[in-house]
Amino acid sequence: MQAIAVLVFIIIAGVASSVQAVINSQLGQRTDPLTAAVVSFAGGLIVVTIAAAVTGRLQILEAAKMPPLLLTGGAYGAVIVTGFAFAVPLLGVTSATLVYIVGSLGAAVAIDAFGLFGTTAIPIAPQRIIGVALAFVGFLLARR
Repeated sequence: MQAIAVLVFIIIAGVASSVQAVINSQLGQRTDPLTAAVVSFAGGLIVVTIAAAVTGRLQILEAAKMPPLLLTGGAYGAVIVTGFAFAVPLLGVTSATLVYIVGSLGAAVAIDAFGLFGTTAIPIAPQRIIGVALAFVGFLLARR
């Protein structure tokens, strides 16, 4: 049951990602993509801070003691949000998302293959390469 809940949540997160791309793109066109990213992160910070505080899971002091690499997640998020704010007006939501997915899958295969960042190594299998290639083919088919 927990696996189903996680799958449903990540599907909702995927939907939210596409909606966020459009919202940030629109704000970025009316102001600037960097401004859109700042507004997006400010809103996200407020929501997550409230959720963590209400559930008793806010552990800022513990997080501050972690290795510096583990504190860089927000920087990657900034690249993602700002990238979508720039890319969606030029590529459209579908193409921008597919390019993002291809990049994400390529990195995921490498991270798995080499066990980077403390993950368990999962060898590269032909099915994984085919999956990434099919995502790229999907981008080629769906672009404007």
